[in-house]
Parts: sequence; structure tokens; C-alpha cells
Amino acid sequence: MTDMGTTLLFWAAILGAIAAGSMVLGALVGITTPMSNATVGAMCGFGAGALISALALELVSPTVEALARADLADRSTEIHHFVTLLMAMVGGGAIFILLDQLLSSHGGYLRKGAYVIAQHAKNKSKRQAELMQSIGNSSFFSSMSPELMHELLKMLHPKFIVQGESLFNAGDESHELYIVRSGSLTLTHTDGNSRVAERGDLIGEVSFLAHQAHGTSAVAEHGPAELLVLHKAQYELFAKLHPEFASTVRELASERILENKRHLDQTAIAKQQWADMAIDALRTGGAEVPSASDLNTMKEEHSNAGMAIWLGNLLDVIPESFVIGTVMLSLVAAKSATGVELSFFDVMPLTLVGALFLSNFPEALSASVNMKQQGFSATKIILLWMTLTVICAVGAALGAYVGESIPHAAMIVVEGIAAGAMLTMIGSAMLPEAAHLSSPNMAGFSTLLGFVAAIGFKLFE
Repeated sequence: MTDMGTTLLFWAAILGAIAAGSMVLGALVGITTPMSNATVGAMCGFGAGALISALALELVSPTVEALARADLADRSTEIHHFVTLLMAMVGGGAIFILLDQLLSSHGGYLRKGAYVIAQHAKNKSKRQAELMQSIGNSSFFSSMSPELMHELLKMLHPKFIVQGESLFNAGDESHELYIVRSGSLTLTHTDGNSRVAERGDLIGEVSFLAHQAHGTSAVAEHGPAELLVLHKAQYELFAKLHPEFASTVRELASERILENKRHLDQTAIAKQQWADMAIDALRTGGAEVPSASDLNTMKEEHSNAGMAIWLGNLLDVIPESFVIGTVMLSLVAAKSATGVELSFFDVMPLTLVGALFLSNFPEALSASVNMKQQGFSATKIILLWMTLTVICAVGAALGAYVGESIPHAAMIVVEGIAAGAMLTMIGSAMLPEAAHLSSPNMAGFSTLLGFVAAIGFKLFE
């Protein structure tokens, strides 16, 4: 290799390091500085807009312009190049999806907020199916249609209590309905009577519907228990949409009161009056983004999720780094044709490098937060991102090296695959995350600003 060839590889490596260097900065900010979701979302949108602009200008536009400028003799060749580019982009997107799904199955989805939300929804559907199977044959649910039961389970939230812990005590305010999913609770009335509530049983419905304080205490005497909780506001909304559900709850509550009345001390007038008031009230008719506990559960399901997060970001970096070298070579060819002596800044694809720098920062910031929650030390997180920076530098040098030896048609395939992979990543992760973390208008406007900023880099090339 000539001295100039070695210099070009060195320049490409520097450009790759610059583009990926913002990942180290993003990691430092992510593990040291709290940032609002709106700010991170706006940054994701800005980075996505910048990257879309760079892809259009640096990877797609040259082939499109060549087709537009081609004369009759060259037109068939340029059409072939254009179709090749389109097919390569589709192939790049498909390759990205396949590899991304492989990593996501091992916890790599935790690197992206949008991926976490999608996975949470998928997990939630699976948990709902398990819930329907586990408690569907209970006395409370057996009369419900599968559709009604499915809608109800969407509104329930889990609650866990350990052995000996009280769910509520007599005299406590009642704001929730409880359904036993697993384990059992001993319900003890103020008159000393008790019963055991088991899987599928409804708890607290009498006090809840009568707007009274609890008349019993509920204790997990025989071991830990899991409850499904329906808050008052959710109950009122669901009862309004599904009157048959409210009717079922009232019937069960009325049966429970009549059963309790048979055990009442007839001389306890106050207790009798409370029961009558409760029955009168019953007869007159008197929900999602994953929570912190959801996220912890998802992370615990993947003990190696931290490394999968890193590998997922490596998947994002590989096509980015490679095209830095190939795009730089196209600038080298254009500048060399003028006979001017080349310098580093003459062959720097500022639009592409700047866009990658801007997009990598928020990506590394949010991923580093997740890695920290996985238990990775700050030193290890920074070292991992520094490793990605080195890999990006090597990838850019490799792109420049390969670009010198392969024909133009093959280079179009390489750049098309890279463009397709990156555009798929933008659409599947960066834009959804921007819209989720910030307002839709903010996400859209920040994407526009990123697009404009990347185009603006053209002024300095």
C-alpha cells in the first residue's frame, strides 16, 4: 500500500472515532447527570433527523443524481445501479431486523425505550393469557365471557404480600377491589368469624361498593400471596363500559353480606344496621407504559441483558462506521480529479460524520442508563463505549480499504445495505422513542431541526 493509501486509512479511522466519540460523551452524561424524558426524546428526534438527512445526501443521492444526469448510452447502466441500490436497502433493513430480533431475545431490546415498550406489551399479553388460564375457572370469573375477562385483566395491577403481612385491617378505608391470583388470605370479621379466600376469589367488594371502611382484616397467614388490584377509578370506568360486570360484583357482594348476617350476633344492633345499609347501597348502584417494577422484572428475565445492550449498539455502529470510509473515498476521488493536494478536511464527509455524532449521543445516553440499572459499574460502561468507538474507527478504515479494491457497482450494494439498516433502526427505535419521551410536536420539530442541521453541514464541505 502506498503512503497516501495508508494516510487515507488513518484519516478514515479518525473520522470513525469522531463519529462514535459522542457515545462516550453520552455515556458519561447518562450515568452522571439526570435528564428529563422530554430532553432525551428531543435529542433522539434531532439525531434521527440528522441521520435521515445524511443518508439521503451521502448514500442515496449520488446514485439518484447519476441516473438523472445519465445520457442515453449510460442510462441502462445507471438504472441497473439505481435498482441495485433499492434492493440493497431492503436487504439491509431485513438483515438488521433479523439480527436485532436475535439480540432482543437475550435482552438487547432494553437498549431502546421504544423496544422496551413494545416488549412490555408483548410480555403483558403473555401474562394475561397465563392469568386467564390460572384463574378463569374460579367462581368469580367462570360466568364471564373470555372477551370481558380479557378486558378486565388489562386494568388489573399486581400486588404481592409476604406471609404474615396484612392486606388491610378492619377500619381501613376501602378504595380497591382485590382478586386472589395465588396463595390465600384469611379474612377475619370484627365479630370473630373468619374464612379463607383462595385463588380467583374476590376480596373487599362489600366495603368497596358500600363506600364503607373495611369490616374485616385480611392477612396472608399461610404463606405469600399475589393479588390483582382494581382501583376505584378503573372500576367505575369499567363498570360504565360493562354493566354486566358491575352486576356480577354486586350480586357477589350481596351474597357475602347475607352470609355474614347469618353469623351476626342478633343483639349487635350496630352491626345489623351496617349490613342493611350496605345492601341498600349495593342495590341502588350506591390503566400503559411499563412501570419501574415492570422494567426490573424484564431485566431480571435476562441476566446477560447488559452485554446484549452493548451488542445491540454494536449492531447499530457497524453499518455506520463502514460507510464513513466509503463516502470519504468518493470525496477523495472528486478532489483528486481537480489536481489539488488533498488534506484531511478536504475529504471529511462532514454531513455524515456530524449526523452520526449527533445521533450516537442520545442513543448511548439512554442505553447507559439501562446498563447502569443492570449493575454495570461506571468504569465498565465507559470502557464498553470506548471499545465501540475503537470498533467504529476500525470499521471506517476497513470501509476505506475495501472501497479502493471493489468496483462501483459492488460499492452501491454495500452502501445500500448500510443505508437500509440505518434507516430501519431510525424508524424502529429513534423516532418512536422520541415521540414517546417527548410530546409528538416536540419530537417532530426536533427531527426537523436535526434534518436542517445536517443539511447545513454542506456549507462547510
